[in-house]
Amino acid sequence: MAETLFAFTNDDAGQQQPELFAELLDFLDEQQVPATFFVVPHGNGQPLDQKPEWLRLLQRALDAGHDLEHHGFDHSSCFEFGIPPYFMLDILPPDVQAAYAQTPEHFTQYHSYAHLRDRLEQGRAILSGIFGYVPRGFRAPCLAMCEASYRALRDLDFVWSSNEVVNPMGWRYINRDYDRGEPWQPDVPPHPYRAAGGIVEAPMHSEYTWFLEPGDIERHYGLIRADYDRTRTEGGAFVVLSHYYAMTGQWAAGLEVYRRLFAHARDTGDVRFVTLSQLVAEVGE
Repeated sequence: MAETLFAFTNDDAGQQQPELFAELLDFLDEQQVPATFFVVPHGNGQPLDQKPEWLRLLQRALDAGHDLEHHGFDHSSCFEFGIPPYFMLDILPPDVQAAYAQTPEHFTQYHSYAHLRDRLEQGRAILSGIFGYVPRGFRAPCLAMCEASYRALRDLDFVWSSNEVVNPMGWRYINRDYDRGEPWQPDVPPHPYRAAGGIVEAPMHSEYTWFLEPGDIERHYGLIRADYDRTRTEGGAFVVLSHYYAMTGQWAAGLEVYRRLFAHARDTGDVRFVTLSQLVAEVGE
């Protein structure tokens, strides 16, 4: 059986609760798994280069071989770079859903090419000043993209984005809608591909560990293991989405799901853990 490439990705570094990010770094060190962290340049109204605790932790991540990429500008809204996909809209607070349904133009007015390009340029300047390199990968808050966002990425020489989802069922689990059923998306391949405009899209399979309690472990492990096994059998790369604050601390049941999955992947053999940048470099065409 062909080798399966496995990329663990994690969002929102640079925002709240850095001590929980440190807990995830400890776990990944223990597991010897590299991660791709999507970092918010200006979260909570403050540029990342003015957050010394975060700077220390992100340098630790770089020293450990993790990948640090670009995640929006300030992540103040799920609509920052576009409209979230339907399954993401379904888990937003009811008042936000109602506001979008009633006045969508209130949200789309900020999606001009000039505005989005400016936010990308400002965010990239902060990140490149900290990391010493220019991030070439991008993930939008809440996976919300639009045509102008992709155009701005291309014009600013980003190489890849990771905003498409193979299996939305993880978001149904977030709503405890276990019986809804959600097929793998037929137009989203489980591997990087060349998207419109020349940007490589590196889809993720799903989010599996959003604020889990101990009683959730078996069900969520069953979903992620089934997705991994299908990818391994049918071919493709396995990319997962997670959030450090939703899988550590009192929510460390999420770490147990990944502890089991990493062991399962190694037991079945022919797996290689990679960063998303490595994955795109190897199979991005």
